[in-house]
Amino acid sequence: MTKQRILIIIIAVICSFAGYMLIHNVRAPQDTNSAQKSDTVKLAEIHKEKAFNAEEFTLDNGMRVVLIENHRAPIVSHMVWYNIGAADEDWGNSGIAHFFEHLMFKGTQTLEPGEYSRTVRALGGNDNAFTSQDYTAYFVNIATENLEKIMRMEADRMVHLDIPEDHFLSERNVILEERAQRTDTNPAARLLETMRANLFPNHPYGIPVIGWRAEIAALAHQDAMDFYHKWYAPNNAILVVAGAISRAELEPLAQEIYGSIPAKEKTLRPQNSAPVLPGDKLVSYEDGQVQQTQFIRLCRAPSYNTDKAASLALDIAVNIMDGGSATRLYKAIVSEKKLASAVSLSYSGFSRDESTLSLSAVPREGVSLAVVESAIDDQLANYIATPPSAVEIREAKDRLIDSAVFARDSLQSPAYIFGQALSTGLTMDDVEYWTYDIETVSDDAVKDAIKHLMAPDLCVSGRLLPKGGDPALNPAPDATDTNADKTTPVHGGSDE
Repeated sequence: MTKQRILIIIIAVICSFAGYMLIHNVRAPQDTNSAQKSDTVKLAEIHKEKAFNAEEFTLDNGMRVVLIENHRAPIVSHMVWYNIGAADEDWGNSGIAHFFEHLMFKGTQTLEPGEYSRTVRALGGNDNAFTSQDYTAYFVNIATENLEKIMRMEADRMVHLDIPEDHFLSERNVILEERAQRTDTNPAARLLETMRANLFPNHPYGIPVIGWRAEIAALAHQDAMDFYHKWYAPNNAILVVAGAISRAELEPLAQEIYGSIPAKEKTLRPQNSAPVLPGDKLVSYEDGQVQQTQFIRLCRAPSYNTDKAASLALDIAVNIMDGGSATRLYKAIVSEKKLASAVSLSYSGFSRDESTLSLSAVPREGVSLAVVESAIDDQLANYIATPPSAVEIREAKDRLIDSAVFARDSLQSPAYIFGQALSTGLTMDDVEYWTYDIETVSDDAVKDAIKHLMAPDLCVSGRLLPKGGDPALNPAPDATDTNADKTTPVHGGSDE
């Protein structure tokens, strides 16, 4: 590791720690009494202030640029977000968006395969990429003095990608192996894949981002290049830079390097709508690899893009239910009733179409999945019968706001938040005023939000089981019972 890279890491750690201390020292006095304030008093104190003070400008070719200045360390996070994800793939070509993320590192007319990442590492930085249903993003964290080099390499592969046929075939095998390791041989992943297909019927959100195995194997070199020329263009991309650089420094660089790339004819993204299939939906999956049973429920829910008000209320409601060990779900299911060793409820509103609520629980030994599921449903019903108090709502809002404030002192988090938001249809103000929007959500909206987990038509439940079913319902014979008739099958029938 170079001295430069070590210095960057040390500075980042110091700044993160300083940000943490700042938040907790500044906010602690107000948090002590916050739960005792009425909504009327609290609303009177709210000031609509921007969280990040980010700047945005658009290059002549239509490429959007966002800058979040942070001069705590001489480093920057450089991210390019393309408005193309797995949901935009042609039917039959599943996995190509994720596959292409890999191919972007396979060289250009001037860069050898792998040279991009080798150069980043040589400069003391780190890089990676990721793909979702709605976007594909590439990032580099690097010393500010080396930003121009990174931008020139990124612009080069935006237009001059040159993938050798043998590298394409090799990477396709890598993707197939990745799918084998992460999904095909992972019972929990296979269950979730089946559940999502049932949750979003006739919609690309029901197709795994990595793609179906048979369709990945059938992807050809020309398919990849057609995809590249169709979607990878400056006017279909967002550049987000966070760190130690001013607009006066960044804008001329961006205009020279990215602004010189010709725009392409805009491709309209497909509009999709998943039908609602009525009735309870349960997927039960048994696999010999399963050592621990698990209950999972996925529910369709509004996103910030489809219903911002409902999504904000869901953020708060989910935090009330599962915002820590003292909140409702964990306290009831794990601490008090001791039915599960773990329980989780998660939600993110960043999605171009509907989003997903995810609930899961791991039963304690001897407790059946049916008992855990029933106990969870009781807690959801209790949320409606005994709505959260003003104190619970206040505490949940404070936890969410604290996490947002803390994100400001991170290098990459603001870049990630803005990129994710803008790529899923939101605006700069949606990000800047998120804490204000959270503060202004009414108590009634929070009390009503949990209904999305109580709608069978919009949910799919899953049970992950070992071969033979739930061990809590089918306990193994006691090996110490010497009176057991070892020649007679326990349940009768064949003794094969």
